[in-house]
Amino acid sequence: MDVDGVSIVARGITATGPEGIVFENVDARVYPGELAVILGEGGTGRTSLLLALSGRLKIVAGRIEIDDAPRRASLVRRAIIPARLSPGFELEGRLRVREAIRERRVTSRVTARAVDRAMAALGLDVDRAALIDELYPDDRLLLAIALATAGEPPGILVDDVVAGLLPSGRNRVWSALRAVADTGITVLASSTEPTSEADVLIRLPYNIVDFGDDTTGLPLFSTATGEDVR
Repeated sequence: MDVDGVSIVARGITATGPEGIVFENVDARVYPGELAVILGEGGTGRTSLLLALSGRLKIVAGRIEIDDAPRRASLVRRAIIPARLSPGFELEGRLRVREAIRERRVTSRVTARAVDRAMAALGLDVDRAALIDELYPDDRLLLAIALATAGEPPGILVDDVVAGLLPSGRNRVWSALRAVADTGITVLASSTEPTSEADVLIRLPYNIVDFGDDTTGLPLFSTATGEDVR
């Protein structure tokens, strides 16, 4: 698999909800084929930021550029598709694996061969007669990721990566997301804990962006506290 991923730049974006500001003045930059992880505890706006960066939540301030230009939200949603968003977009536990695959093949117009290839790329070998609810949590999440990547989209979303996973499962899923990003697909994920597999860490609520060893072209932005981003 060799995919042209999307680049994402957010400049001082803010979103609000019924109870006020959800996140504020967030800067981020994600290159094609990078694994970007939004870090934060519950209630810090992790999922909302994922939604905003993928054209699924309206921002009230700031600017988001996809592939170096503002894009219509509908086009962004088509380019960056969810593997899992909590709540609202998860595999249905009552379905058998083969039914979930068949359903996704119909809705995403991907071939059986593409699904097989995506599952093999993630090292996923599950009983297709099993119920989704019978799978181990890491197998269940990897199946969702495989179904999302089967159509080779430019980008995917994975919300709450470590939720419900044992340490071994967490390592397995992060390694799989690293492998997905290495194909060129841009991966946006959220988590309550960091991972060494990430290229970019966006920490909420403080908006401290960690670009790792890649300092090319930095600093681009300022943090919410006015400090230069490394």
